[in-house]
Amino acid sequence: MTKIRSLITYAVLLVPAVALAAPRTWSELVDSLVSLMNYGVATLVALAIALYFYGISSNILKLGENEPEKKKAYFFWGIIILFVMVSVWGILRIVRYTLFG
Repeated sequence: MTKIRSLITYAVLLVPAVALAAPRTWSELVDSLVSLMNYGVATLVALAIALYFYGISSNILKLGENEPEKKKAYFFWGIIILFVMVSVWGILRIVRYTLFG
């Protein structure tokens, strides 16, 4: 019974916080969505960089062995993909400042 009572108490206390957190205008909604996407892109870029460096470190010593062209292509396309992922930040900034000042 005390768990239910504490759950109801927390819910009543948090409802105003949730109601006040809602965006009031279209610009606030878009701004919050763009900032959420910005955090998501930052997380993905950090993961991609970690995976890329892991791939480099595991393949750099075996470069002369079987299929060196495949490993060189891995390095090249990894750089291209990282560039595209980072350019998403620029695209989001252009959208934010062009459409919503």
